[in-house]
Amino acid sequence: MKIAVIFTGGTIGSCIKDDFIGVDNKMQYVLLKEFENDSDIEFSISSPYSILSENLSANELNLLQKEIAEKLAGNYDGIIVTHGTDTLQYTSTAMEYIFGDAEIPVVFVSANYPLDNENSNGFANFKAAVEFIRAKISKGVFVSYKNQNKLHTTIHIPSHIFQHNECDANIYSIDNSVFATYNGHFTLKNAEYKIHKTVKSVEFKEHSGILVISSVPGQDYSFSLEDVRAILIKSYHSATLNTSSKSFVSLCKTASEKNIPVFVTGTKNGAGYESTRIYNELNIIPLPYSTFISAYVKMWIAISKNDDIKEFMKKQIANEII
Repeated sequence: MKIAVIFTGGTIGSCIKDDFIGVDNKMQYVLLKEFENDSDIEFSISSPYSILSENLSANELNLLQKEIAEKLAGNYDGIIVTHGTDTLQYTSTAMEYIFGDAEIPVVFVSANYPLDNENSNGFANFKAAVEFIRAKISKGVFVSYKNQNKLHTTIHIPSHIFQHNECDANIYSIDNSVFATYNGHFTLKNAEYKIHKTVKSVEFKEHSGILVISSVPGQDYSFSLEDVRAILIKSYHSATLNTSSKSFVSLCKTASEKNIPVFVTGTKNGAGYESTRIYNELNIIPLPYSTFISAYVKMWIAISKNDDIKEFMKKQIANEII
């Protein structure tokens, strides 16, 4: 069994240096030691870049896309990408949009602590990824991650993963729609998972052109719309916004005049609130039920490809729309 391992840095490839966590490329090879006596596995190592994942940009997404494409053209049974946790969801979702129909599994792994910390889940995440490839359970793009105090490791569908909760390294999927769990053997959880057509390739633009606005009380919506291609608003949990705010209404009207679409995430079928009645009047577009991250990355792709943003956001590209 041949597995291509792509190192990109992150906590899983770091150690503590002068009281700060920094990338140390030697650390990542520690992951392979557990399998050095496994004659059935041959690892092929590459590293297109090595960063802390909070520094992720379009440049890294484009480099990784190229690297994965090259590995998919080779004779491998699977690909493992090591990545930092901060932006794991963004990168894995982007690669799912591009390589979701891959003929072999592409599995992202990360770590909550550096590998020299006894509390690190990096080894468990990597082992589950290797065994997932060995078991030939599915093709496509996935994330392997073991939450703290859990006995099992979870295989997630990237476009279903939420942003991290505050001060919490654990990973959760929307509506608990995980693909499988691993605890010595795999248990499938999502029988409805399908491999969809993908966008094939994207040259991500350096700046996404997306103005992201979080819903918080007292927000001033006097944002500059210079160079903005679309507005993405993170609603409150009940898919509501402060539509009584004069500055919010003014922003929406200015965006409409400039032909800048305004989208809101978090909407789900069912009764809305009175505050949402004005959505049509303000030309606010509720997105299909999905995660914020999947919507953001999808919008960045639409802008990078110069596609019609409104039409593109309605489409099911991978597995993002629940």
